[in-house]
Amino acid sequence: MASKLQKRIVGTLVLVSIGVIVLPDVLDGKKEHYQESYESIPLRDDFDSEVSQTPIQAPQVVEVEAPDTKVKERQTKATDSEPASKPVSSETASSPASDQKGAWMIRLGTFRNQDNARRLVKQLREKGYQAHILPKDIQPDDLAKVVVGPHVSKSALESQLTDLQSLTGLKGQLRKFDPLTQ
Repeated sequence: MASKLQKRIVGTLVLVSIGVIVLPDVLDGKKEHYQESYESIPLRDDFDSEVSQTPIQAPQVVEVEAPDTKVKERQTKATDSEPASKPVSSETASSPASDQKGAWMIRLGTFRNQDNARRLVKQLREKGYQAHILPKDIQPDDLAKVVVGPHVSKSALESQLTDLQSLTGLKGQLRKFDPLTQ
């Protein structure tokens, strides 16, 4: 026969195993089964057939012509003491075919102080030069480039280099003008 200790161990194991298996189901409470309620999507909506068969109107074609506008030349007033622009001699006025194709400009300098750049441009314009500050939409902390031109004749600008140096004290650089990067 089995000893009392063995019987107690077997009995304890049976009770523990019943407790592990049965007690969670008993203590879980009322079991509810959840079933999702859903509605099926109909394959075809019931809609007004008159609305769906309304024809779409064809787009209208309208012919429009661009207005014929011509570029007006701006002429500056010449004072008695100074000419409006520097006259170009016949040797410096050359055809665009003799110069390299494209436009040219003289860059006089790059200024951090925009007031100095504006003063220089004003001085140059008073002497009849076509001076500008680049870029046009300059911000307060940007550098201001002072240029003269553009002009299609490279030789005309080369002849102005010495006049500009004596007038401003700046040695200008002749550069190719590119309107897309200016």
